[in-house]
Amino acid sequence: MSVPTTDTAHRPRWRSARSLGLLAMFGAILFFSLGSTIVKKAGIPGPTMAFYRMLLTTALWTAILRATEHRWITRAELRKALVPGIVFGLNITLFFTGVTKTSVANAEFIGALTPVILVPAGALLFKERINTRALWFGLVSFAGLMLVLFNVPANGVATWTGNLIIVCAMFSWATYLLTSRRLRAEMSVQAILCAVMMIASVTVFPLALFSGNLDEITVHALPYIALLAVMTGTAAHGFIVYAQRTVPVGTISILQVAQPALAVVWAYLFLDQTIRPVQLVGMALVIIGLAAVVTLSRRPPAGAQPADAPGDPTLLPET
Repeated sequence: MSVPTTDTAHRPRWRSARSLGLLAMFGAILFFSLGSTIVKKAGIPGPTMAFYRMLLTTALWTAILRATEHRWITRAELRKALVPGIVFGLNITLFFTGVTKTSVANAEFIGALTPVILVPAGALLFKERINTRALWFGLVSFAGLMLVLFNVPANGVATWTGNLIIVCAMFSWATYLLTSRRLRAEMSVQAILCAVMMIASVTVFPLALFSGNLDEITVHALPYIALLAVMTGTAAHGFIVYAQRTVPVGTISILQVAQPALAVVWAYLFLDQTIRPVQLVGMALVIIGLAAVVTLSRRPPAGAQPADAPGDPTLLPET
């Protein structure tokens, strides 16, 4: 009678853990994809939504840090997270403002092109080896985005002002990812998110105050603020951290490509936003090109050795 080896005995347990990791990743994508629709359903100005969302998320991550590591955030950790926290606060404010001035489709698919910026930026700033084929597929995504932006329905809610704000949000998100990479090697995920959310809240406060919208919170908006803070600001991040234990980062990045398409589905169901057939073609091109960019950017060029790099340079925007 043969005795199962250690690897054979542990294989079912590993498969079960990976299945749970994939399930957690799908949950994160689901929550993130709902973000834009929740912001629009709240019906309050973007800076106001951003401030109260950040305030509640800060409280949640402070509680998580206290419960898991039995401590509070330190001044040293806040100093390390200063620049990423400021940029993150600007990103959330810009995205929440832009999504109230344009369609969910435009906001999500503009934001989805962040990896196309990060791949060459990583090569310039961190001397990362770049697979030039990834840039060619980036052009495919840009072509698809043009089909989405220039073929909006006549009765749609998209505006070029909103589109421009979302472009600024995309660049600020890329800046956040680039400036926060070093934190992964120095701080726990709980500490990073606690510090970043705290600094972001302070950053967003004057923006919401000076815009004159800080007191425009309504009873109708309160459940949406809570949903956004719990679902996207807390649970979705936790799901991704859990998934990273068993699901390769490359797989996580590729799965996230589905996020903008799913967001458009929610906008159609809950906001009655329509899309034209030619826009569907453009969305397909964005997703195909983005999937190729993510895949190729994780492979070293022919003859090159892969370099170890902290973090993931291909994460899509979160709300």
